[in-house]
Amino acid sequence: MSELTCGEILIESLANQGPAPVFSIPDGTYNILFKWAHDNAEKRGMTFVTPRHEAAGVHMADAFARVTGRPAITVLGAGPGAANGLAGVICAHCEDIPMIVVSTTRRTDLIYPPRGGMQVFDQKAVFESVCKFNARVTNVERIPELVGTAYREALTGIPGPVHIEIPEDIMNKKIDTKGIEFTPKVDAGALQTAGDAGAVEEAAKLLVESEEPMIHAGAAVIRSGAWAELIELAEYLGCPVTTSPGARGSIPEDHPNSIHTACGMARAALSQSKLVLAVGCKFGELDFFGKAPLWGPTANQKLIHIHISPERVGVNRKADVAIVGSAPVVLRQLLEAVKALTPKREPHKRLKQYRDIQNMWEQGLRAKVENTDAPMATGRMILEARSFFPREAIAVMDGGNTSLWSTHYNKILGPRRLMWTSEFGHLGTGVPFAIGAKLASPDSPVYLISGDGAFGFNLMELETARRIGTPFVALVAADIAWGMEKTAQQRCFGHSDFYVNCDHHPARYDKIAQALDCFGAYVETADQLKTALKEASAANVPAVIHVAVDPVANVTPPGAELWVGSHTTK
Repeated sequence: MSELTCGEILIESLANQGPAPVFSIPDGTYNILFKWAHDNAEKRGMTFVTPRHEAAGVHMADAFARVTGRPAITVLGAGPGAANGLAGVICAHCEDIPMIVVSTTRRTDLIYPPRGGMQVFDQKAVFESVCKFNARVTNVERIPELVGTAYREALTGIPGPVHIEIPEDIMNKKIDTKGIEFTPKVDAGALQTAGDAGAVEEAAKLLVESEEPMIHAGAAVIRSGAWAELIELAEYLGCPVTTSPGARGSIPEDHPNSIHTACGMARAALSQSKLVLAVGCKFGELDFFGKAPLWGPTANQKLIHIHISPERVGVNRKADVAIVGSAPVVLRQLLEAVKALTPKREPHKRLKQYRDIQNMWEQGLRAKVENTDAPMATGRMILEARSFFPREAIAVMDGGNTSLWSTHYNKILGPRRLMWTSEFGHLGTGVPFAIGAKLASPDSPVYLISGDGAFGFNLMELETARRIGTPFVALVAADIAWGMEKTAQQRCFGHSDFYVNCDHHPARYDKIAQALDCFGAYVETADQLKTALKEASAANVPAVIHVAVDPVANVTPPGAELWVGSHTTK
């Protein structure tokens, strides 16, 4: 017979689900967790990470899940801690990222009903709309059950964040653990579901009968780990593959079947094909809602749609064949059905044409940024980074215009090698994403491409990275402004020289890094950048390279017109 506090039972329940980092800032409402961490964390494989801001900690957990497919844990203190962390939770919710969120509240005598207690608001209600599972602990004995349910909910169907709220008096309450059963580890693989056999057969026949089918991958291909099945099916059918922005890397962007999402050939393929197999795609705004000009008209283009959730099928674009199930399982079913109907096919006749034009497009992109003199084009900065880091490196994108430059110039060559909030567009994720990615994959080089505006959101997390030993290289494209907003205002006001409230003071981000005991370098030319990349990588500490990019060219990145179009197509 032994006694444990609620907090200790909570952390034991979380540890039972497997090793995972815990991101939290010390708070009086859950200090008991840190005593457990001191005594048990290392032997239970749990790493406690203290960020400088709660939202940044949540973003770190987000990136960890993107790289591993497993949820990390965030613990948010009562009131302001929970409020600060909410922004990161919303981002994870919009991106379908599994995450375990625990928040504490003040004592039950202060909050139920409210009586003017300090740091009190209805946290559970606020988290309700952005969490798949939302529970308030009122009975300590049920904590293991609630944790098990939270993990299942986070990982099944469309993944997402889950939330458990615990008042501070319950958190510190001691109880006899006799009779408490800790929930076994949730096996995510066992939760995968197959598609309807009849629908799979129908889809296979359509694919085989079509002369020029193609595949469009959505972000759920990455989230579910279905990239191997996707590539095998594409190679067997000899068909092109395009991706949603959030699915980049599900097929390497130098693969012979890959058509880059930013290339005009992707739009040509999607609009010309008579049959599209869409896997894990939600047909959202960045996919033009499944409508022209990116897609063909429904009268001329059949659609097979695979998704884990029936709620996502048929939204914005009607499916001729809908298959509800886990992407890896359904794609394997579909591949076997196709193999039974036809031998492996040669690449279809338009694929070579698409690739040839794409190669010319890439050459044109490089030609536009060939000048190595100062000021440097943002695209040149990104090309130098891509050529320096190995294929397996993890690329982090942050910023407005910078993300458009990165989409065009930074090839993603493997799954879960890109960290970017493509669905929510949350600025300031760059540094915390880099930290979370490095924690998830310590042997992978991590580099961040950011604008100076986005970088400023969470630059103090450089101290966190230095403290916990997660080195990465940040390239900050400094145009000393909110560059994307400049162009937006120019379009809005119809005047190329008029914008307001967009300029920054010319800060030196390399010097800020140095002040935080990190590596810092200032560069203006491509040759200087080559040297700085070598030095930054060798430093083995968080590194910031301040790149003085061309402020005029930076505000008009390639693909800006498509970005505007995706925001105006209904």
